[in-house]
Amino acid sequence: MARKIDLVIEICGSAGEGTISAGEILSRFMSSQGFEIMSFDTYPSEIRGFGKCVAHSRISNQKIFSPGKNADVLVALNDVHSISQLPFLKETGILIFDNKPLRYHEEDKSIAGWVEPGIISYGIPLHELAQRAAGSSRGRNMVALGAIASLFGINAKAFEESIIKRYSKKSRIVIDSNVNSFIEGYKWAKENITKINGISFESPGIKPSRKKREIINGNEAVARAAIDSGIHLFAGYPITPATKIMEILSKELPGRGGVVIQTEDEISAIGNVIGAGFAGKRAMTATSGPGFSLMTELGNLAIMAEVPAVIVNSQRGGPSTGLPTKTEQSDLNIAVKGGSGDSYRIVLAPTTVEECYECTCLALYLAEKYQTLVVLLLDFFLSNSIRNIDSPKKPAIKLLDANKAPGNRDLKSYKRYKITGTGISPRAIPGTPGGMFVSTGLEHSEEGLPRYDSETHEKMTEKRYMKIQKALKEIPKPKRSGCKKNIKVGVLAWGSTAGSAREAVAEAEKCGIRAAFMSPLSLSPLPVDEITEFANECEILLVPELNSSGQFADLIAPYVYKKIEKLNMVTGLPMPSEDILSKIKEIAE
Repeated sequence: MARKIDLVIEICGSAGEGTISAGEILSRFMSSQGFEIMSFDTYPSEIRGFGKCVAHSRISNQKIFSPGKNADVLVALNDVHSISQLPFLKETGILIFDNKPLRYHEEDKSIAGWVEPGIISYGIPLHELAQRAAGSSRGRNMVALGAIASLFGINAKAFEESIIKRYSKKSRIVIDSNVNSFIEGYKWAKENITKINGISFESPGIKPSRKKREIINGNEAVARAAIDSGIHLFAGYPITPATKIMEILSKELPGRGGVVIQTEDEISAIGNVIGAGFAGKRAMTATSGPGFSLMTELGNLAIMAEVPAVIVNSQRGGPSTGLPTKTEQSDLNIAVKGGSGDSYRIVLAPTTVEECYECTCLALYLAEKYQTLVVLLLDFFLSNSIRNIDSPKKPAIKLLDANKAPGNRDLKSYKRYKITGTGISPRAIPGTPGGMFVSTGLEHSEEGLPRYDSETHEKMTEKRYMKIQKALKEIPKPKRSGCKKNIKVGVLAWGSTAGSAREAVAEAEKCGIRAAFMSPLSLSPLPVDEITEFANECEILLVPELNSSGQFADLIAPYVYKKIEKLNMVTGLPMPSEDILSKIKEIAE
């Protein structure tokens, strides 16, 4: 059996010190060596600031589903910021710090003075070595990576090659300065440090995957899926953490005959999407909570006029501008219910980077087939966390063209909003001979003409509701794991918290607790039958989520005839599996 390796390494510094790039280089290299990686960065909200940055990387030779809570290793590039990160270092963790800083620290501002007993400290002259290697202290991050390679048995030569590849498009002096800084850190640690920890990445017993693997985050997965699904137009207004989707598409889409429009605001963005959808073109936008709030009125227009539209909402801390660079799951209510009247829509919540790709393909298909608004709920963590995954399979042909076009019989007396057994009406693209119709946000007849009588409104409301319920059959059923009967604690989670819940349940089972896990992909329409069945099989139902009120717990409450235990956090960070496990143990007693 392969020796288990599962470590969290954090690099902490100030913006501009190469903290995030060092974490990315480390994660990408460890992935190339066959390890599973999940990395997640935190940084200031300001566009150009000098606040605290943390590159958080979990590296394992086992399957992982969450980023991990506390670090095994903390690399301090900035003492002041790193002091505040020390509480997230394990009691027996390892600290790597600069023992010869550029200038003396003021009292209580040196991280060496804050180290608790039990922590292993390795002091390395990061500034001095960077100056020696490249004549600048900017290479301290590479010096630190060299020290990590030396201390933890990482192949130095292969690491050098990965750094060269990372900076291959830069000038020779940039490549050399980074490589030389890495070498200086590696050599100094090798010659001057007597290792007293047991961490080693040597001989992990990993079998290389035969499948093509790549490193990608949620936003990149969404952008690629949109291209592969034949999107014609993307309209958006820059907003963290969704902007990367527009940046990628602005480079890729025009060369494929598509259009990217940076609009003056989010209202204009969703207006462009609806216009393109009305014209028969696949279109989408991406935003976050504040922008999504502005889109609610026109989102309702898409529902009433039965026009395909897709909105990707990458949630962040709220309300209002809130916490632009922190994660949260607090837009569930507005995503599912954010509209006047009975505005039925489809809401999908991927739980992994892989599902970000799959759900985007599915969202564009469902919006087109069911002629409605589809909301894709990501969050800051899912948008930005980097995973190494098997290359996504491109969408099936049936997902690429789903419009129900009217036949010759329909066009003899065309009714755009014809009542059918499925709720889906024949949709003529403007310009179709015989396919003229009226489209409005007013309640309307089958022909599209405004109608205000109760009978028409009842029929059309039922039509819009029915087709959404029919869509549930095409959405993957909720995932399950853990015990299948005599379940003491069942954990029902959604979105990015699902990975942590799944890990927590697996650990609970190892502790002898009969636990099970479920995660639905569809939040609207809800897979009520599966959720009810799961809840009935559990003695206690736990719902962990990143909002203060328990929005998902309240959403399912009408269908669950027992008390629901809530675990709510608004820390701005992903929910740790360790905290879910603690809650499971607490309520299982």
